[in-house]
Amino acid sequence: MRLLLIHQNFPGQFREISPALCNLGHELKAISNNNRPTDSRIEVFKYEIDNAEPQGVHQLTTEVDSWIRRGEAVAKIIEKLKHNNWIPDAILAHPGWGEALFIKEVLPQCPIVIWPELWLRKEHITGGEQQQINLEQSCYLSSKNWLTGKALHDASLAILPTKYQASTFPLEWHKKILVLHEGINDRLFKQERLNSLQIGENILLGADKKVITFISRNLEPMRGFPEFMRTAPELQAIDKSIHILVIGGDEVSYSNKGPGDKPWREVMMDELGDHLDPKRIHFVGRLPHPELIKIYRRSDAHVYLSKPFVLSWSVIEALACGTPIVAYDQIMMREVITRGRNQLINKIQELPNAIKILLFKEKERQDITNERIDLNLKFSLSNCSKQLEDALRSISESQF
Repeated sequence: MRLLLIHQNFPGQFREISPALCNLGHELKAISNNNRPTDSRIEVFKYEIDNAEPQGVHQLTTEVDSWIRRGEAVAKIIEKLKHNNWIPDAILAHPGWGEALFIKEVLPQCPIVIWPELWLRKEHITGGEQQQINLEQSCYLSSKNWLTGKALHDASLAILPTKYQASTFPLEWHKKILVLHEGINDRLFKQERLNSLQIGENILLGADKKVITFISRNLEPMRGFPEFMRTAPELQAIDKSIHILVIGGDEVSYSNKGPGDKPWREVMMDELGDHLDPKRIHFVGRLPHPELIKIYRRSDAHVYLSKPFVLSWSVIEALACGTPIVAYDQIMMREVITRGRNQLINKIQELPNAIKILLFKEKERQDITNERIDLNLKFSLSNCSKQLEDALRSISESQF
């Protein structure tokens, strides 16, 4: 099949699935706003947009303007491909930046498969707390969901990685939704654990240390970073061998900035002060993916405190590498991990005891092997890519 992939930061979510589709014999092209490295078999077309913000307009209008510019730029590239007699059998797109807006204006018969991630609700702004949002926030949700709704209207299929994320969408769209993860590279399920890991020049996590990890693209409340940090002194007090490794940036992806517009890392370090042993907590910023894999393989316990939201790749990859997980007992995580093999907690005060169990009780650690086998069946790239291929063939044949 001829497949056209669209993502403003390609490969993005298609990092693993795009080479897997090439391996299955499909011809892939992609459209992006960036020049990130990708599989050499995929021809990538970069579009340009004017990033100058319109003056004297509403803030939400500024975002809509960006959506339309991106959508138009993508449509022009598709039109050129069509003029050169390259017409895809299906288009795979992330609709979150407007790039899927005008596909049907150029290729009205071509099936579109989208990865919309989430239908935003008020709890996705408030961090999961059942509190009210103001009118400005409500208007923001409405505009973002309008964009997703337009993409769903045009799409033949929408793919969501978890049942929870699928459940956030209005019932009218459920008939178009397939719950299917993008897939975790099969090699991760076969990786050996690491007894020692050197990070940079100054951090040596040898076999005599117990390593607790916290990973998020950005360190922010939606992913539970402040809660984790407030518990960090108690975690360090469990045993002097415990080192905490925190990976993530100082920007915000899904939350507001900290008080005084400070990064949440600075806010929490100012709050905790001398309560932390600075020699046993390490902030390393963001890391390249190969380095993250090494950290998963070395981690003795990975803490994932996200509210029900968009499932992070990091928690699935950590599980694939055989890393024990502590997470909140909430709807999204119950799809992924099983109580007993890992640790599901109801409140943050339970975190230290859960860590003790994972670090110092051998039986629970051995049970992780079974979790790894189950996870392989559900999330491995080989299984997920085959299911996606079947879905693409089905919609392509029915469309044409």
